Amino acid sequence: MKKIFINHSVDPAFNLALEELLASGSADEAVMLWRNAPSVIVGRNQNTLAEIDPVAVRERNIQVVRRITGGGAVYHDLGNVNYTIAVDDRQLDSGSFARNARMIIDVLRKFDVPAEFSGRNDILVDGRKISGSAKSVLAGRTLFHGTLLFDTDLSVLSQVLNPDEEKIRAKGIKSVRARVANLKEFLPEWDTDRFIEEMAAGLLQTMEVDAVSEIPAWLSEKAEQLANSKYRSWEWNYGSVTAYSYQNKKRFACGGVEIGFNVRDNRICDMAIKGDFFGMEPSTGLAEKINGSIPRLEDIAAKLAVVDISDYISGISKAEFLTLFKL
Repeated sequence: MKKIFINHSVDPAFNLALEELLASGSADEAVMLWRNAPSVIVGRNQNTLAEIDPVAVRERNIQVVRRITGGGAVYHDLGNVNYTIAVDDRQLDSGSFARNARMIIDVLRKFDVPAEFSGRNDILVDGRKISGSAKSVLAGRTLFHGTLLFDTDLSVLSQVLNPDEEKIRAKGIKSVRARVANLKEFLPEWDTDRFIEEMAAGLLQTMEVDAVSEIPAWLSEKAEQLANSKYRSWEWNYGSVTAYSYQNKKRFACGGVEIGFNVRDNRICDMAIKGDFFGMEPSTGLAEKINGSIPRLEDIAAKLAVVDISDYISGISKAEFLTLFKL
């Protein structure tokens, strides 16, 4: 049975859990439209810290969530509309992206927007990207999903997806930046709510479905459980299956301080602290206190809560030292 849903939640963890369940726990051919509050959605095979600017993300209170599909990191806000397509077969061929994007393109063209499929998984308008898509092949089913930039704040996108590659050297799939555009340029009289309504109406016509369906309560309950166990966890969103290295240096009143470490199995190791500073104790002692930490600012701060930093680096505060860890 074909179904169209409009998901009114803007919680990215819940929304990604819900679409996973649509693809894995249902027999329906389903299309869902939804939005996220400001968030960065990272590809399944990426190193999160190598894709984002952690300081900008924290300052803007932007959530970071990993999805189950591959591809690159993307920025979502309430001006971006996402679509999910769950189909009851395993689409392994290279043409599957174009086939599933076809229904989205057909609806956009009903609005006189000259959308076209391009490359492996993008939709362009006048040569600029308004949609990227990704997929995951599950047991017997395939999940496709993509973005539709309608009125996204592109200035924030450029700030939060701007990692310092000199600090984090990681393996994994790197995002490729492209020239992007908002659909509002082509539909200036519309707001995002109207765009969602018109997209739903167009999909109903294209898929020959009578009405938009309500999301079942049982499915929402399961999605909340999955969001708590998976999509809200540090291990899923920031944990990396591959090792990587980190380094940073800054100059303080006490002198220059440089740190470097490796991360293996999501734990800091091989920590080194160097510089032209003075201290009563060798810096290797401080490094050993940090080794074994999860590479997360809160965890490192907790490890150092009972440490007198000045024993190892005279003239620096704990807060200053922690600024070296842009995690």
